[in-house]
Amino acid sequence: MLDACEVTRQFPPLVGICRQPRKMVKSMLPVLARNQERNKLLFNAILLVTLTSMVFVYPFDNQFRFTLGVAVLSTLLLYFARLSVLTTAVLSGIAIVILRTAANFVLGDDSFEAVVFKNLPSLAYYLSFGICFHVFRVRKCIDNLPVAILLISLADIISNLVEIYFRPLNVAGNEAILASIIAVAVLRAIVAVYWYALLCRYHAFVLEEEQRARYAELTMMIAKLRAEVFYLRKSSQDIEQVMEQSYWLYNHLQNSGAAPADHASSAAKALAIARDIHEIKKVYVRVIAGIEKILKSSTTDNAMKLSEILFIIQQNTQRYLAEMGSPISITFDYSEDFVTDKHYTIVSVLDNLIINAIEACGQTGAIRVAQTSADDHIVFRVEDTGCGIHPQNFALIFNPGFSTKFSPRTGKMSTGLGLAHVKNLTEALGGSISVSSQPGAGAVFVVTVPRSRLVINED
Repeated sequence: MLDACEVTRQFPPLVGICRQPRKMVKSMLPVLARNQERNKLLFNAILLVTLTSMVFVYPFDNQFRFTLGVAVLSTLLLYFARLSVLTTAVLSGIAIVILRTAANFVLGDDSFEAVVFKNLPSLAYYLSFGICFHVFRVRKCIDNLPVAILLISLADIISNLVEIYFRPLNVAGNEAILASIIAVAVLRAIVAVYWYALLCRYHAFVLEEEQRARYAELTMMIAKLRAEVFYLRKSSQDIEQVMEQSYWLYNHLQNSGAAPADHASSAAKALAIARDIHEIKKVYVRVIAGIEKILKSSTTDNAMKLSEILFIIQQNTQRYLAEMGSPISITFDYSEDFVTDKHYTIVSVLDNLIINAIEACGQTGAIRVAQTSADDHIVFRVEDTGCGIHPQNFALIFNPGFSTKFSPRTGKMSTGLGLAHVKNLTEALGGSISVSSQPGAGAVFVVTVPRSRLVINED
């Protein structure tokens, strides 16, 4: 008996043929998913048209009805370009005939055949309406609303006349019938176009909200990246200093007059360290250049109002609290809606302080973020009602790596970089940060930045 490897070696074409169905299935999966979505939309459209078709009036002695389903059908065909006009119209007509036949047979005294022949002309209406809607290319004219209303009305009128041909009316006054058909057709066309416009406006509103949320997330991400670039630059400078010191040590050992063998070995090690540090520095430089290139290609340093910055932070914080299931409340106040091009720095500073405040509050509490002006400075305050900070830690909390927080689940300490970020970013703008707190009484962080470094308009 041949094993799988032997079959593969002796009959490679057969193995390829056996693998073809798997590839075909994988390639068909996206198509099947799209078809399933389209079929679901078609089913929902037919169901909606069928149900709304039961809302109707009898203007001609209980022989001919005008329904709301036609306006719904027109709206759906205009809004959902994926819907096939003829398929949707015909299947809607069949579903309506079935529903009306069942309702009349259960509630009425006529025979099943009589009920079927009574409702069957409705199918002629929907078939004619689908054909006219398709032939008139109503979707192509939707940008011109009067023309769209005219074409939908014309399709409705023709379809009603076709239905009347198969459903003779035992009433007098053809002019009155024709006038009613025209009036109802125009009315239903206006309603359909109006509903279509409302759907488009709602869709635009949803897209705007989604775009605003994505913009807020992008702004937060860029702010964090810019803070990381700031520290990468700082680390790169530190590496440069260490490399210079290593090279100085190499020269010192080379020029010293002690034992040549020992000094030659030490000098070689110092030179090797300098070379290694130089390679590390080149990696840092490449990383910094790559991140800055991404930031420049994806965003621009356009100025923003403070109200817009605080709105972005508020949306991000509320989303974070909702994901945590935390009842902590947060409020934002500002006294001056100035314009600044340092919005990423402000986002980074306030976001880090707010995250620290949330962690300090624990399961419940309140946070307040406020902006005020003092002389030639802009002041930001972040207050919380959390566990507070012991005064002996005031001088340590801004040091990189210092932290008193740890994860109860993993037992790992926090990195202690958040407040160090805030301090360095604030000082890079020529500002300062201070803290006041007592254990169990919350904490207040105050960030003060010169107005000239933040505000770009003094109108």
